[in-house]
Amino acid sequence: MSLVQDLENDKTFFMKEYKTLVKDLEQKNGIEEKAKISFIDLTKVAEYLNTVKPQSHVRNHKFTILEYLTELKSLSENNNTTEIDFLTLKKDKLNSITHFVNIKNGYSIRNNLIHSYALIGIIIDILLSISGIAKHYFYIPIFMLIFLIIGSIKHKKAKSENKILEL
Repeated sequence: MSLVQDLENDKTFFMKEYKTLVKDLEQKNGIEEKAKISFIDLTKVAEYLNTVKPQSHVRNHKFTILEYLTELKSLSENNNTTEIDFLTLKKDKLNSITHFVNIKNGYSIRNNLIHSYALIGIIIDILLSISGIAKHYFYIPIFMLIFLIIGSIKHKKAKSENKILEL
């Protein structure tokens, strides 16, 4: 039976495989620093994905996490790997998963949310300055401040719900 079929048939199979891979990786010293990832936060995401209904929506994400951990294990065993290899693997495998849990489910990547909202506000303020509308309120970056406050509030909410990830 293939790994995809196992994921379809047994919800506990994913967590068993996940915990086995993480246990193997935790025995390697310094792997979290090299990979720039927190296994605690990755476990939060894995447990969340295991509880989402319908499971058909997250099956690919669960499979991708297992692929990431398997490839991370092989990278850690190779002596010629660089930090760029770890970061490339992380970007290739985990971006879609972090996007899914970030946008759809209220998780926040450490400080990313605040910066994203501030950037939106800055863009609006620049457009208003170029158009001349901002002269009516003395070119004060009102929208950047508003969006910065919104981002801070959402970040605090995610922090209080323990949904801050360091991935």
